Amino acid sequence: MGEQYSTVFKDTRELARVTVGMVEALLEGGEPEINDTKTYDNGVKVVPSYLLSPVSVDGSNWEEILVDKSGYYTLEEVQN
Repeated sequence: MGEQYSTVFKDTRELARVTVGMVEALLEGGEPEINDTKTYDNGVKVVPSYLLSPVSVDGSNWEEILVDKSGYYTLEEVQN
C-alpha cells in the first residue's frame, strides 16, 4: 500500500456562506453570485456555478492552512 501525499481543502463554512447568499438572492428576486460560467456542462447547458478555490494541503503546510489561516481546526483536534 502507498501513502497519501496530500489532500485538497475547501472551507465548507465558505461554501455555506455562498449557498446562503445564493438562496437569499433568489428569494428576493435577484441573481445569485456566480464566478464560473464555463466548467459545468450537464449535456443540456452550461450551469452557472460558484467555485471555491481548492487549497493543496500536505505535510509541509497542514498546520498553517487548517489551523492558523482558516481556524477550521484547533491543533488539539488534529493531534487527537
